[in-house]
Amino acid sequence: MLNHCRLPLLSFWLVFTVWGISSCGQQVQDTAESSESSQAVTESESSTESESTEPQAELEQTRTKQAPQSTRQSAQVTSKNVKVFFPKTPNSNTDFTYVESVWRTTTNEGIARFAIEELLEGPTDNESSKGFINAVQLTGSSNCGEDFTLSISQGVAKLKFCKTVVSRGVGDDARAISAVQATLKQFSTVQSVILLDRNDNCLGDQSGQNLCLTSIKKQEKLTANSKLAIKGIGPIQVGMTVAEASRAAGVKIVTNGANTNPECVYYQPADKLDGIHFMVTGDRIARVDINTKGITTISGAGIGDTEARIKSLYPGQIEVTPHPYVEGGHYLTFIPKSSVDKNYRVIFETDGQRVTEFRAGKVPEVKWIEGCS
Repeated sequence: MLNHCRLPLLSFWLVFTVWGISSCGQQVQDTAESSESSQAVTESESSTESESTEPQAELEQTRTKQAPQSTRQSAQVTSKNVKVFFPKTPNSNTDFTYVESVWRTTTNEGIARFAIEELLEGPTDNESSKGFINAVQLTGSSNCGEDFTLSISQGVAKLKFCKTVVSRGVGDDARAISAVQATLKQFSTVQSVILLDRNDNCLGDQSGQNLCLTSIKKQEKLTANSKLAIKGIGPIQVGMTVAEASRAAGVKIVTNGANTNPECVYYQPADKLDGIHFMVTGDRIARVDINTKGITTISGAGIGDTEARIKSLYPGQIEVTPHPYVEGGHYLTFIPKSSVDKNYRVIFETDGQRVTEFRAGKVPEVKWIEGCS
């Protein structure tokens, strides 16, 4: 502290007096900056984005916020693009879970927290004119000193509102929950979301049993019983790096040794889990390919199923196109209804009668007919 800096008494040291005062004052500033930087890095490590790196020219960036910077800081600050999901009329008037994304830009390190702050701030005037509406409104005093607390650990994001959430019923609750979940699940480190009110009860839970706390199970590992979803398989999500996938799966993910294209590489589990392959582009998992009969989708679709069964499992959501290489064969493409999943697909390849292999992932990679070739 500055008051602990004593001026030298001997005349020999008088020439250093000014240096001494300046040095002590600078030490206080350095300590504050170091503390702030440490907090930012900690939150950043827990909140790595998976889908917020689209090129600047392609974004509709409607609001930008910058992190505080020291005047002595010489390093260039990197902007990050992040999605915020809001309900949008007229769709959300009848489908309470309907949300669409808008873009925000920030230089803050804690982008997951930034995204929730923007969600609470609500849509811009321009976005409101297009039908976007507030998802969450808070009122009253805080019981934690801020609007909310957020932690991310082992794939679970826990968000607690410290003020009262304004709600007029199940519609408002559903809109709030859908917007928060979609906003947080865009990050590869988040697979599940626990949403609590100021009294630590599950938001919108009318059962009184706090089901959101009991439904989050211990993090699963990748096994032969894991199910394929539109965004991944078991604990592995599209958008993860190979290192993140290995940690999440509890199994090391390694190259299959047959890769010739450095920009598109196939990986697979090292622990005798045959028939599961991960396409990696831009250092992140883009899709999951399945060619073993033991793995099925969450709905139970798998290799050997008839085309009729696939259509019955996903009524009204299967697009049929000719197979480019198998005479009489087809591609049965699952088209999601949710706007949150609109850039993802599940594609079943058939010989005209039964499924021979299938895959899931993001567009455009999931549509690449020849994989990484």
